[in-house]
Amino acid sequence: MTTPRGDTDPGPDTTESTRETRVVAVTNYKGGVGKTTTIINLAGALAYYGKRVLVVDGDPQGNATDGFKVEMLDEDEGPTQGTVVIDGSDPHPLVAKPFDNIHILPADLDMIYLPSRLREVEAGEFRYARMLRQFHGEYDVILIDQRPAIDTDTNAQAVAADSAIIQVDVDRWAMKAVTRQLAAHLKVNDALGRDPDALRHLGLIIGKVTKPMGGFDQAVYSKLQQHPKLPYLGEIPIRSADLKEAREEGQPVQFFRPRSDTAGFFRDIAVKAGLVEAA
Repeated sequence: MTTPRGDTDPGPDTTESTRETRVVAVTNYKGGVGKTTTIINLAGALAYYGKRVLVVDGDPQGNATDGFKVEMLDEDEGPTQGTVVIDGSDPHPLVAKPFDNIHILPADLDMIYLPSRLREVEAGEFRYARMLRQFHGEYDVILIDQRPAIDTDTNAQAVAADSAIIQVDVDRWAMKAVTRQLAAHLKVNDALGRDPDALRHLGLIIGKVTKPMGGFDQAVYSKLQQHPKLPYLGEIPIRSADLKEAREEGQPVQFFRPRSDTAGFFRDIAVKAGLVEAA
């Protein structure tokens, strides 16, 4: 990654805005750890607290898009997320609005080519930042659902974010995955000459945990809870019926079953991550 010339850096946002917008990437280069589940339900929790949320589905698999019962974009039918990232055009017409306070920037299958496209354009690492700046002032929080990879597209999303939450499963590769993800973020900041804290890590969420645990899993679990660089935010409740049933309805669990422990968990995460103040 090379640092671009000053005139290609999006620079500070000087446009008048009515909201201070936080941009949070939910990340882990290892797949299947529950990032999309957290994105959907954290969005619901933030909406519960009165926040306006934009979910950016950064994964060409489109699971977050599908989770809200929104259609994926199609490059053959018009502009897509990949299009507006590369050419800087207006992303607003692409936004779906399934709920008053939760809007979605859908994914598209052609985003599989986005990493190579970003490598081919000048200042590719700033293209997501440029695109998302067009939403600043309209939303309180922008949540980026990253695909499971460390590549030019996920790096560009990290540049656009001011904060990150790392999600992980309890398995033999868990600590390695967290260490590598933190190193990738540090490398992005270093390559761009940014302060190491330019991307603030809000904490770590543990995905579904099968209990009772064996000795090895218990040791990993304890290490994750006591990670020296990441505050522990909690683990997703194993009461998966709440999550599955809500997903089938295209809703966050907060909307589908607001009094459940699962809904309460994601409200707690919103508070612990510093995205809202406790009531």
